[in-house]
Amino acid sequence: MLNTVRKQREFERREEDILDAALTLFAHPNWESVTIEQIANLAGIGKGTVYKHVSSKDELLFKLTIQFYRGLLQRFQLEDMDSDNVLESFRNIFKIAFQYHLDHAEYRYIVEYTNRIDFKERADKSWHDAFWELDNAFSQWGDPMLIEAMEKGSITKRPLDHISIGMHACFDGTVNMLWAGKDWCSHGNKEEIIEAATEFMMNGLIGNQ
Repeated sequence: MLNTVRKQREFERREEDILDAALTLFAHPNWESVTIEQIANLAGIGKGTVYKHVSSKDELLFKLTIQFYRGLLQRFQLEDMDSDNVLESFRNIFKIAFQYHLDHAEYRYIVEYTNRIDFKERADKSWHDAFWELDNAFSQWGDPMLIEAMEKGSITKRPLDHISIGMHACFDGTVNMLWAGKDWCSHGNKEEIIEAATEFMMNGLIGNQ
């Protein structure tokens, strides 16, 4: 039994090393030319060992994307949401989410790539299931607060899906601006982008009252 537990821990530790090495190499503009062999070399293991953990480079990208979004969800879950001032809580969450993306910009090429239609079309069904499971976890965290805010009259009543569509569109566009860097932040003023986008999203969240 102890040997089994030890082997499992070793397997998990080695996978962490592989993901860390892959993230380091994928954090640069030429990331698409990175090979499994280069990842193995950086992780200090054999190429064949990598394939015991993932079947392809695409699966590595998938696992890193899941890792990124799980980290964001965990960051949300650390926040104490004030039910007496839910709008201020949402404003704070928006800013936290934007800052999380800035603080983890090493994922930007990976996340942008796995959001592409061609990646999603060839993705394994189990990957789609994992993404849906993560989406549901975000919904289970955020939807009760949206419902409560609508019941209190803090935001306009409408389908949750309609709110989600608008928030995703604005949020994803803002993240692209922040990750694009100099193309949108010629003076390095990312704080201004975050502030402007947050206020725009808050107006959209509140709705036409």
